[in-house]
Amino acid sequence: MSLRSFPERLIRPLNRHLAKPGRPVLYWMQRSQRGWNNPALALALELANERRSGLWVLCVLDGQYPEANSRHFTFLLEGLLDVRAALQERGIPLVVRTGSFLTEVPAAAAGAGILVCDEHPEPFGRALRSAVGARVDCAALAVEGDAVLPPALLADHAHIGARTIRPAVHRLLQEFLQPLAEPDLIGPAGSPPREGVELADIGALIRRLGVPELAPARQLHGGQTAARSRLRFFIENHMEGYADNHHRADLEVSSGLSAWLHFGHLGPTEVALACMRSAAGAGGGLSSGPGLDAFLEQLIVRRELAINAACFLPGYGTPAMVPSWAQKTLDEHASPWGDVVSEAMMEACDTPDPVWNAAMTDMKVHGTMHNYLRMYWGKQVLLWSSGWREAFASLLRWNNRYFLDGRDPNGTIGVAWVFGLHDRPFGRRPVFGAVRSMTPKGLARKFDTLAYIRKVEESLPHDQAPPDRL
Repeated sequence: MSLRSFPERLIRPLNRHLAKPGRPVLYWMQRSQRGWNNPALALALELANERRSGLWVLCVLDGQYPEANSRHFTFLLEGLLDVRAALQERGIPLVVRTGSFLTEVPAAAAGAGILVCDEHPEPFGRALRSAVGARVDCAALAVEGDAVLPPALLADHAHIGARTIRPAVHRLLQEFLQPLAEPDLIGPAGSPPREGVELADIGALIRRLGVPELAPARQLHGGQTAARSRLRFFIENHMEGYADNHHRADLEVSSGLSAWLHFGHLGPTEVALACMRSAAGAGGGLSSGPGLDAFLEQLIVRRELAINAACFLPGYGTPAMVPSWAQKTLDEHASPWGDVVSEAMMEACDTPDPVWNAAMTDMKVHGTMHNYLRMYWGKQVLLWSSGWREAFASLLRWNNRYFLDGRDPNGTIGVAWVFGLHDRPFGRRPVFGAVRSMTPKGLARKFDTLAYIRKVEESLPHDQAPPDRL
């Protein structure tokens, strides 16, 4: 196989089968749901052009996807409308089918010469790709498009924190942080063996999937078009001051890209390069600056750290992922008086903390929360719960249910950070022990908390009154 127009080490074989001659290339799109700047799609196009075999794209909607609900599928399907338009522009058929990944993908690949798919960092996704690779009789290739750097190149173990992974990230960046060529399809398109479902009525399609119902997130719309618009807004308005203001939840100067990154409507490499080009200005090339450097630390180093944990940390997604020193100190300092604030009160956004109530309301209504408040939100749940394991379970459940970017390494690692993962010991305090604590007074020193509360209140639907204690 000849070298590609992007780093060859982004590609991982899923089996040892050879390509089947005379058959089209099939791209199973799951994690990188975008029609442009998509490494897996670019590889599929190059292979189809080399073979003159045609190409078609399959997307499977599996109602059994872990913890998925109608809020998640609404955002996903909005993105697929963008994918369909982009692929039509490029002359590539898209077929959307409902059912099990392990049934639909091998069935579609039965007529394919090569299967290309996206990588997935979490245990569920990696196991799914291994199972699909074992069930198809053609060559199967997974392509990294969710991370800037393939996790296996950074380490073969879970890193302790950002300070240990950062040197490896910077050592490999020059190789992988490169623009992606966008080849055109040469020759005829592939011919899918059967048709799929229509995308015209998203609500009806979601009801057909039978997933739990949850109101769509307000103010966020899925798709590459919306994602690129948000990226431009961030670059033009907030990137320069990001280093100084990224903790200001009252100003909302964060990029706000996490939902689109989670669903693959935007790739991190495209985001990083766009920011670097903008920082360079009219002179061309790539540049840096305090705002850009601080943002790239979050987008690449911290994000790659979360993906590293998803790949290598034992007990990922459970309390076992909390480091042993933190488990010990949390057990030793467990609250003797039980629940301070019940889980039902927290779920109802009815706690004694008005900033926390506003943050929880923001998550439940909009599917998002400012990152600095996300840390405080978790620390308060730890403070109020009967035990740290109970707090972990509550946070992960809310994270995965309400956040658009929740079922993701960033979200899962964010929950575990509350309990000491990727952090260091601090002075001992009740409940927290040596785990870092956060307080309302400390929060008030970072930003105007009353302004944040007003902002959340003003963003609510007119028919939805804020909780009494917001």
